[in-house]
Amino acid sequence: MNLEQLTYIVEVARCGSFTKAAQNCHITVTGISRSVSFLEQELGIRIFSRSRSGTVVTTEGNMIITKARGILNQIHELKSEAESYSEINHSKIRIATIPGPISLLIHVLIGLRKEFPRIQLEISEHGTDAVLEQVRMNISDIGFVLLNEDNLPRNEGLVFERLVKGNIVLGVSAHSPLASLPSVSLDNLAGLPFVLYNDPYIIDFIKDLNDSVDVLFTSNNIEAILKAVKEDMAVTLGPDYSFRANTMYENGDVITLPLEMPSRKISYLWSVTSKENQSSKAAGIFVNRVVNMLQQNG
Repeated sequence: MNLEQLTYIVEVARCGSFTKAAQNCHITVTGISRSVSFLEQELGIRIFSRSRSGTVVTTEGNMIITKARGILNQIHELKSEAESYSEINHSKIRIATIPGPISLLIHVLIGLRKEFPRIQLEISEHGTDAVLEQVRMNISDIGFVLLNEDNLPRNEGLVFERLVKGNIVLGVSAHSPLASLPSVSLDNLAGLPFVLYNDPYIIDFIKDLNDSVDVLFTSNNIEAILKAVKEDMAVTLGPDYSFRANTMYENGDVITLPLEMPSRKISYLWSVTSKENQSSKAAGIFVNRVVNMLQQNG
């Protein structure tokens, strides 16, 4: 038994004719008939009932052909996966992102690199406008930005996919008096020192809290910010996903608390690609894994 024989019996059953099946398989009628006969002899059953009026699948043959179709489908899937693996393993993904999700994205990149050791990965941090420009100019294949739906750029050749709600939370030390609260209000934040991501969205958000907010420093270095929070020197603000995949958060040294700001418009983390440049399979897998990680840790 071989794959050619399975292919032949499936095609004969589909066409109802050895002649048509032979034409489709680019083989002589004698060749396909002999091959099927050998398979029938090997299995000890008749797969087809041949007559002048045509070729009909026998009852026993139906079972064999059903299994043959399943085997051929699995072979096709195996070949497709192998081709995809080779394509992805030799791909290059260029990613531009705002600072917040950087730890999460790097975590996904590390996992992808372990699975596809030859894949080339580039990641760079920018402000929102710069991320969009990087994608628009095909400098980056995919971008990640935090925006509410009203602020999405329109008709600029960009495609946005909403990934997850960007809930802004307060990050505090596990030793902070605030750590025991279920949530925090604006009154709870009065007089607290802040360390912040150097991102326009976060800077704009802090303005809604209080004009006299004490900001110790801003930085794009997440480790430096969370270390200051861990030591209870200050608190920080950020989208909930920006804390994930960080050891200080995973170990419970830094915890997050919901903010009571019902009037604030809901923002989302979006992936953005260019209409002119179709995303590669590798980029699609990367986005799917980011989404999966966000859902698992949500």
